[in-house]
Amino acid sequence: MHTTADRTYYMANVLKKGARSLELLAMAIVKRAARPRPVAVAPADDDDDDDTGTSSDSDGAAKPQSFGDPIGGRYQRLAVIGSGSFGRVYRAVDNRTGEIVAVKCLFRAFNDPYGIVLESDVTDEVRALEACRGHPHIVQLIDHGRRPRHDGPVVGTGADAYIVMELVGPSLLDTICQRGTDAGARRYPESEVRHLMRQLLSAVGRMHVLGLMHRDLKPSNVLVDGRGVLKLCDLGMAFAMEESIPPYSNPVGSLPYKAPELLLRSSIYDETIDMWALGCIMAQLLGGQLLFRGMSHEDMLIRIIQVLGVDDIAGWRGYDDSMIPKTLRSGRRRHSRLWPRWSAGAVGGWVRGVEWASDV
Repeated sequence: MHTTADRTYYMANVLKKGARSLELLAMAIVKRAARPRPVAVAPADDDDDDDTGTSSDSDGAAKPQSFGDPIGGRYQRLAVIGSGSFGRVYRAVDNRTGEIVAVKCLFRAFNDPYGIVLESDVTDEVRALEACRGHPHIVQLIDHGRRPRHDGPVVGTGADAYIVMELVGPSLLDTICQRGTDAGARRYPESEVRHLMRQLLSAVGRMHVLGLMHRDLKPSNVLVDGRGVLKLCDLGMAFAMEESIPPYSNPVGSLPYKAPELLLRSSIYDETIDMWALGCIMAQLLGGQLLFRGMSHEDMLIRIIQVLGVDDIAGWRGYDDSMIPKTLRSGRRRHSRLWPRWSAGAVGGWVRGVEWASDV
């Protein structure tokens, strides 16, 4: 149970961008043509795996086939279910318990031959997952491990570290893409969006009360189980605010979900960057497409200013006059063109929703 002080702290920070998130919601319901977007395709198996990933019994029925040595001597890989710059995520079976799990295998970067940076990153992600243990809308940690470090560079081609988590299901991005190829097909009903956003607000609210920023909220970092329950995942960019004060690292986050202060390349920000990202996700669910679609930081800023105005960004406590170039400010809208459309009742509804989520 959170204390009143915890909820007050969380609400104070959330409300800094509550109005901005409401404006994002309004923008989402403006109908416009959507650009075709390809359906997500599952990545290929390991290069060292020449098999198809299935085998047949004598009766001809296909079954999953494991490949490679067990991760950590325990988790036998069955299939690749995700990949990124960090490494790969596998569907695997725990040889001790028979449980099907997700194993995130991480590899050191080329410029990190000793694995020192990787070790720090894994430690931060594991600590964040452990802190959030037990929350129904945050993926649960099961196990983790690292390859032993030696005095010299790490050698070999296997995973340098791994994190074992519950196996949930496809990402929210996958489920959005599976609805269709146009914005109309990808729109979610308002009642369903309310249900989904309560879950995400609950998860992010818990992280913020714990003093954690996620810093990389986007649909591909949200998992959906077979009952439609959402679980926040990929806490690799999560940061404990109580351990440091600004400046913080930047770049962080994904371009379509970055708050203006991140687009301005500022290192002075707080957990409200997560609230901006949640607003973008909410608008995407309602509108069936990205809220702001830009090709660069400058392009994104121009599109945001056209809606919110320069004054909204300039009112941020970390802003200084040199952040927005004069070429971007010249002739741009000063005031938001959406805020006057919102009634006091709509704002009150948003605040009540955030209060509900912070109590979960």
